[in-house]
Amino acid sequence: MRKIFDFILHSRLENVMAAGVSICLLILFLTTRMFHSFQMGPLDFVFILLPMGLLGIKVFLGLLASGSDESSEANPMKYLAAYFRPLVKIVRDWFPFLLLCACYYALYTNLLSRANIHTADTSLAKMDAAIFGNQPSLLLEPFIRPQLTDFLNLVYFSHLIYFPGFALFFYLKKEEGAFRRLMMGYLTLFLMGIASYILIPAVGPEKFFADRYTHDLHGQIISQSVDYIIAVGRVDYDCFPSLHVGIPLLLALYLRDYCRKLFVPAVIYVFVMGFATIYLRYHYFVDVAAAFVYAPAAYFLNDFLLRRWPGERILTPAQRPETKPAT
Repeated sequence: MRKIFDFILHSRLENVMAAGVSICLLILFLTTRMFHSFQMGPLDFVFILLPMGLLGIKVFLGLLASGSDESSEANPMKYLAAYFRPLVKIVRDWFPFLLLCACYYALYTNLLSRANIHTADTSLAKMDAAIFGNQPSLLLEPFIRPQLTDFLNLVYFSHLIYFPGFALFFYLKKEEGAFRRLMMGYLTLFLMGIASYILIPAVGPEKFFADRYTHDLHGQIISQSVDYIIAVGRVDYDCFPSLHVGIPLLLALYLRDYCRKLFVPAVIYVFVMGFATIYLRYHYFVDVAAAFVYAPAAYFLNDFLLRRWPGERILTPAQRPETKPAT
């Protein structure tokens, strides 16, 4: 038992988190028979498998480009080992995050479909009304334009590739500390968001105030395509907080540490995303405001865990005074 305990303590933190959540979900499946209707959502594959697939293609093309007469004469087993070794590392580095994302989109939908949902929309809407005198999405109706709707739909949809794209950027630069700190922060925020969604479920203004809107969000072909993708892949009751805002904000905090020239554009993106979530009626204002609490909390909590977990040796830039600040 002591050896098992030591093994856990000296394992990667994301592996321990993924294994712990997965074991809890497995117990839930077996005790509730939820596995009979378990479903995987399309976002399970897009959010993490896309960069994993790109990395796999990069490895394959790299081996082809380096192929020569020597490779043709080499031992086939050694060539296969050289091919699969980087792929195994890619799966090791990315799989825990894929697993937890899949658990969120698949389990969360199945779990809440069996629960007696008492949504918090009324309370969230009252807070918005107390701040603005009315619902922000209703106040924005006179400003609805097809071109603006298309643009904000693109911004909202870009969430799918924004964070994985930067994670892939750090991974390709072989900045493992930055990559793992970024991804661990994402996992921390992700789990905080899941807990909040279960405790404070809400469907959002689009559904809650469906009978009060007098202007439809008509866009062009772009909006129609994005609306279809979102309708297929979106999880219900995931309003408070807005992770569409929280995750880019968390990324902005890490860009401040590792690539400061991108910090201001990242912050602008966060505010545009916040406006998009309200304009498109997916979130209340308080959902967006909550993201500015959750993201910094995840940022500092993640660093706290990484500093104290025995199996980790990841240092933040502030903990490495010999490292020059990023420019």
